[in-house]
Amino acid sequence: MFRLFQNSSRNRRRDAGFRLFAETGEGAVVPRTRRPWWFKPLLSMALLATLWFGGNLLWQTARDRWLNQIDALALRQLIVTRDGVLTEEEIRRLAGVQPGRNVLTIDLYVLRQRLLRHPRIEEATVRLEFPDTLRIGIRERVPVARVLLPSAGDVQGYFLLDDTGHVLIPFERGHAPPEIVEAEAALPLLNGMAAVTFSAGQTVMDPRVLSALKLIAGFDASAMAGVTELLSVDIASPGVLVVLSNQGARVTLAGEDFDRQLREWRAVHEQALVRGHAIGTLDLSVRGNAPLKWIEASAAPASAPDPTPRTVRPKRKPTRHV
Repeated sequence: MFRLFQNSSRNRRRDAGFRLFAETGEGAVVPRTRRPWWFKPLLSMALLATLWFGGNLLWQTARDRWLNQIDALALRQLIVTRDGVLTEEEIRRLAGVQPGRNVLTIDLYVLRQRLLRHPRIEEATVRLEFPDTLRIGIRERVPVARVLLPSAGDVQGYFLLDDTGHVLIPFERGHAPPEIVEAEAALPLLNGMAAVTFSAGQTVMDPRVLSALKLIAGFDASAMAGVTELLSVDIASPGVLVVLSNQGARVTLAGEDFDRQLREWRAVHEQALVRGHAIGTLDLSVRGNAPLKWIEASAAPASAPDPTPRTVRPKRKPTRHV
């Protein structure tokens, strides 16, 4: 009695079809075949790939047969401004843009990135001036210090560092003016670190290195400018920099507040001139009563470097924007 009001789990249509097929051979229910789950995504990807390749082909055809034939948009002037050693010819070769090319086909972003891949280029600006002019401005990195590599026989190699810690390879003779090569070879040495893991284009982020580079980069504009020159800066001792000057003085500086310490160094130097002495050692990392050791001006240590003036170091032109 109660089964009359209960739902049956049987599919009457399917059973009816089965009975009809069994009796007459007609009316069979044929199940619909389901496609795999990946069919639609694959079809969509194929359509997108077709559109992408077709669009590229259409663009290249239009560029070659139409855009490049517009004489009014042909590149006629490539103007290069620079502030360093790289010549205009080198920069033009790096840019890879030939006169006569349609200016609308020049990708300024790709061109700028191509220029910035050169280790010596710090900043590049690229600007189109319609209808036929391309301007390229180059700001080069200026090395301020050297880091020696392990010697190989009689050969002593080194890397260069700019004031941001960017690693540069020195110019080879014949690839830059001789005075530039000599000036870079006379830059102060940065001691107390290993350069074997360096590679061109890398940026050294060690705080000790950055502090020493800041000291070296600002030395020529400090109170000691024209008084002495830095031969080396040692960063091996924690928290201090040990400087060796071309007058044989060994001066210890704290890793910050260089302006104050260099003014104090200048004051001690002037006292030495009055007394006929020279600075042997001076510890300016101690404030208020810096430990000082005098030596006779005529009795420089045998290991003191030659105090004759060195080759002028490389410097950036005053204009910092190109």
